This record gives sequence, C-alpha cells and structure tokens, in this order.
Amino acid sequence: MKQRFDAITLSIVWSRLIAIVDEAGTTLQRTAFSTVTRESNDFAVVLMDAYGRSIAQSSISVPSFLGVLPMLTKVLLERYFPPNSWREGDTVITNDPWLCAGHKPDIGLVSPIMRNGALIGFIGTIAHSPDIGGTLWGAGGRDLYEEGLMIPPTKLIDAGKENTVLLDIIEANVRAPKQTIGDIRAQLAANEQGTRALLRLMDEMNIDDIQGIAEQVIEASERAMREAIMAAPNGTYRYEYDADGDGLDEPVRICCTVTIADDEIIVDYEGTSPAHRLGINAVLNYTYAYTAYPIKCVFSPDVPNNEGSFRPIHVTAPQGSLLNAQKPSPLGARNITGNILHAAVFGALAQAVPNQVQADCGSACWCVVLNGYDARRNREYVEYFFLNGGYGARPTMDGIPTLSFPTNVANVPVEVLENSAPILVTEKSLRRNSGGNGAYKGGMGQKFAFKNISHEPINISLLTEKTKTVARGLNGGGDGKRGRVYIKPKRYIAPKGLDKLYPNEELVLELPGGGGFGVPD
Repeated sequence: MKQRFDAITLSIVWSRLIAIVDEAGTTLQRTAFSTVTRESNDFAVVLMDAYGRSIAQSSISVPSFLGVLPMLTKVLLERYFPPNSWREGDTVITNDPWLCAGHKPDIGLVSPIMRNGALIGFIGTIAHSPDIGGTLWGAGGRDLYEEGLMIPPTKLIDAGKENTVLLDIIEANVRAPKQTIGDIRAQLAANEQGTRALLRLMDEMNIDDIQGIAEQVIEASERAMREAIMAAPNGTYRYEYDADGDGLDEPVRICCTVTIADDEIIVDYEGTSPAHRLGINAVLNYTYAYTAYPIKCVFSPDVPNNEGSFRPIHVTAPQGSLLNAQKPSPLGARNITGNILHAAVFGALAQAVPNQVQADCGSACWCVVLNGYDARRNREYVEYFFLNGGYGARPTMDGIPTLSFPTNVANVPVEVLENSAPILVTEKSLRRNSGGNGAYKGGMGQKFAFKNISHEPINISLLTEKTKTVARGLNGGGDGKRGRVYIKPKRYIAPKGLDKLYPNEELVLELPGGGGFGVPD
C-alpha cells in the first residue's frame, strides 16, 4: 500500500523535498564553470516520481523549465528507456529542443533513483551550456543545423560507466570546452547530491516509496489551482500583442485567446505569426512553460511548482507558427519570444481579473554573448550576461527598476564580467522617466555600456526586444519608453544577430521601461 501522511507530516516532508532540490541546485551552481550557470542561475533541478511527474522543483529555477524535465522524462520512459531498463548509476543526456527546453544550449540530464533495487523516481537537471557549437548562441543561425550539436537521448553514464566517446564528441564541437564539459559534470554532481539526500530522508522517516508522497503533493497543488481558477468569471478573453521580430522590418504578432471554463484554463494562440527567419521561434513545450507561469502567478503564486499546479492549464498553438515551430526552424533565441508571452496572457486575463495582473515589462531579458581570444590568459572565452528593463506596474504599486521577469536569471557582477572577458564597463545607470505613467508607474530601464580593451575584435551575439515596440500599459496605464542599441564611435549594429566589437569601440545598450497600470489621478 502507498504511504499516506497527515497534513502536518506532509507539510514537513514537502518542505524537506524542496530543500533537497535546492541543495542540489546549490551544488550545481557552485561547481559550474560558466558564468551563465554560476552567476546567472540559468538552471533547474526537479525531483520526479517513477512516472516522471514532478514533485518538487528548485526555488532558483527559470520559468522556461516549468514542466520541461517531467515532459522529457515521460518521453524517455515511453520512447527510449522503459522503466525496467534503468539501472543504478545511469544518466541520460539530451538537448533535443522538442524534448527538452526549446533550444540546443539547454542540456537536460535525467538520473533514476533506485532503492533496494527498485526504481522509485527520477531527478533531473537542465542548465544553459556556455556553448554547443555552430553559430554563437543567439538569433544568428539560419536554420536548426547551424545552431550547433544535437544530442539525441543517450546514456551519458551507463550503470556507473562514463560514455567517454560522447564526451569527446561534445568537447570537439564546442568553444571553451572546459566550461561546457565542466558544467555537464556539475549537473551530474547535482543529480548525485539530490539522490543521496532523498535516500537519507527516506531512511530517517521510514519511507519506503515516494509514490504516496508524490500523489498527495500533486493532489494538494492541483486542488489549490483549481479552486483559484473557479473564483474567476467564466468566459473567453482575447488580446493581441505586437513584438519587434527582427527589430527592423519583419515584426511579429502574438494573438492570445484565454478561456476560463470553471476550474480549467485553455490558452490558444491561433492567429499568431508564422515561424520567423531569425531564431526567435519557440517549440510548444517552451510556449507552454511561459504561458503556464504567468497563469500560476495570477491564480496560485504561493503553491510550490509541481505537476498538480499545471494540470488545469492547457495550451495550443498552430503548428509551424512562431510558438509551435517545426524543424528546421532556428530556435536559438526562443527566450526572447517566451519572455513576452506574459504580456499577452496578462492582457487577456485583465478582462477577467483586472486586479490580479500586472502591466507589460521592459524586458524580454536582453542577452549579450561575447566570444574571442583573451591574450591575458592565453585562452578562448565564451561569456554571457543578461540585462533587464523596467518591471511592469501592478494594481497596488509602481514597477521596480531593472527587475527580471518573467525569467529570473541574475545579473553578472561587473567585476566578474570584466575579469572573464577583455572589456571595460563604462556605464551602468537608470534611465530616468523611462517607465510608463499611470496610477502606478512602470519601472525604469537601465543604460549599460562597455568598451573592447583588447587588441582583437570580440564576436558578439546580441538579443534585444522593444527597440521598435514598447512595454504596453494596462487598464489605462501608459506605455514605457522603447530601448536603443548603438556603437560608439557611431556605427550601425542590428538589434538581433551577430556582429563584432572592434578594439576601442563601445557598445551602448539602453533598455526599455515597464508599462504603467491604471488611469493616472
């Protein structure tokens, strides 16, 4: 029989499970080689039951990974590695965008948890690799094949034995291989840490199987979400949202229809633009994650993430569209598109629950990737950093300046960035009055500038948004100011794509402000 727990014991065990995945996340973060994982926290750790259903997810996790590891694990069980084929010491690796997190740099590792020779669950990690080969990460790839190495679901560790051939293939195809391989090993360490901690907990509390815990946790989360949705008025609500696309002459439109039907929500993106020529396209599992996240923020923000929270949420998008891209569409910069879906979802839900949503944010998170040769250390480098615009205003307060939403990747400290690449940061300041007006004002964007202080050009991959469009106000609030990007001495640079920063040139990034909320007094 499956073990059942009273409410108090369940609460204690649930908190312990979250602590376990958080501890595993700390292991990953502190042993990672790249700044994108170590400083920006672009990763997630998820504990799952034997069916691949999520029980607990690390508190530091980007929303793009919501539900992705469980989706991956369920597919692994169904198509690749059935339950009776897993052995202690196994770990499966893949970066297939349609199975994992939507683009090749996100690498997923899934390990079984065995107890007394039986499979009782899984632990998985996803982390953004510093490099996966092909064109430099971003929107520059013309198709999927230019975006680097594809790793189909493969055993990286087979019953404790390392797949050295696969590691050699990865190492031979990436820039700065010590960083990429080092991060993969950090993910392995996190899986091992989480497994050990779970088994210790089970010994301590005389728990034979986590299946009973899983079902109780999932049931409680699902019940909380359904009750919150039930309190909203039934109906169908529509919103259209214009975005930059390439930021030049090929914009995109997102059409969002949200239907609340008793205790369920259906989101349909029919009418959305077709797949774009740049790599800003999203696959459906990624679209689901960034649609489900704002819905959870509205209806059930305090319940920890797991399978139950997302059962009442259903998402569809036309096949071949910007939000359900198919091979060989490029996908590298799908985060730019995912990061603006909250605005479309909140815009539709504002018609149903106007005091539970927020205005549009000045980010999609801007991303800059630097690559080149650093003579100071006689090595090639690949360094990422992320920048944020103003947070959207809310029904009861102003937006916060330069706050990351909906993704929660962290800022890379200036000192770390200057130490990792041959650049000098020349300015980091707030853009005054860049947030939209309203009863509550949108948060301010920022200005960030840096100079190439080496004797060699730096390869740059740039991802920006809202340089042609703006963060839209909500419920009568004003729009934020758009962003701007340029090089000094004055030279053109495209808002998305690949370029070079030559010695003594300075790249200036002015990020958008957030939208205002409510009619000004």
